[in-house]
Amino acid sequence: MQSEKKYSVIFLLLILIIGSCDTVNERLSSEDQNFRQPSFSEDWIIPKGDIIHATGLDGIASIDEPDFAPVSDIDFVDDKRLIEGVKIEGRLRAYPHQVLDWHEIVNDHIGDTSLAMTYCPLTGTGIAWNRKNMEFGISGLLYHGNMVPYDRQTFSRYSQMQLRAVNGPMAGTRLETYPVLQTTWETWKAMYPKSDVLTRNTRHSYNYKGFAYGDEYLEENSATNFPIRNPDDRLPKKKRVHGVIGGAMVDENAEVRVYVIDRMKPGIEVIQDVFLGNEIVVVGSREKSFAISYQRTLPGGPLLQFEAVQDALPVIMKDQEGNFWDVFGYAVEGPRVGSQLTPTKSYTGYWFAWADFFPGLEIYGEED
Repeated sequence: MQSEKKYSVIFLLLILIIGSCDTVNERLSSEDQNFRQPSFSEDWIIPKGDIIHATGLDGIASIDEPDFAPVSDIDFVDDKRLIEGVKIEGRLRAYPHQVLDWHEIVNDHIGDTSLAMTYCPLTGTGIAWNRKNMEFGISGLLYHGNMVPYDRQTFSRYSQMQLRAVNGPMAGTRLETYPVLQTTWETWKAMYPKSDVLTRNTRHSYNYKGFAYGDEYLEENSATNFPIRNPDDRLPKKKRVHGVIGGAMVDENAEVRVYVIDRMKPGIEVIQDVFLGNEIVVVGSREKSFAISYQRTLPGGPLLQFEAVQDALPVIMKDQEGNFWDVFGYAVEGPRVGSQLTPTKSYTGYWFAWADFFPGLEIYGEED
């Protein structure tokens, strides 16, 4: 009992040090806190030896009551810094890396949708989960240098890049995701000047104009902070790539193909590709600093043939039926207006992380 009390005191002091005076931990009993500690005696579906203790539980404070403002009110985001953007139930939201760097998870609601925007600044991966009735926090663990969130309802832990729970009652469950556009603030505000943006009103006093890991961390061949178990020098470590994951399971054996963003054309480029027998379209731009991908068929529809549309963002392509499609896969003009393309299982992140998680992955345009 004395050790439990001692641990509770230490844990509360840690909360005070990091300024998380209103985190979920303060609303839980010491017994709950004890139960939630990472236990390596439990079953994991990932190799335990690849898991690293980085911070304490909730040592990085998630944003559970996010505040948003229109683009016109945002003055702290630099044009070349990146954001994660979503379009859900017709509503558009941007989450600047300048805030996500410090918090990594935003538990949000958009209409009737419960959304968890998860961002790992170490691997550069931004992924939006349908969190249903769960709330997510930072477990303090890393797997291959990538964040391991946990949910505050079942205390299961998740691999962000594997899109699934890897420990606890939810182990093996794959999370539903939404298309996320990772691009520059300059591109986003030009495309969606009336969208909402996550603000600095987080009840924390971080330097949201700065860099959580220093600006040098963004350099293409800078250090990665944690060991890379499967190094691959085909690309610079921090090169941003858009990866598409094939097959039902997302584990180290999954087949993956990545598309290098800065190898795309300056204008909008449309790549019609076949990956593991699936017809997909990858759309991106070197100049606009993004890539995103979708299936090329709608339920019951024909195989769509796409071509790029230039200088009309957020519209990026049109098809043989006369439909015009926006960057989030919605038909905004034409006979299928209102339809949405099925997103691939994909996201954007650093090359070293993709190669570390999925050894032997393919790079589009390169011969084996």
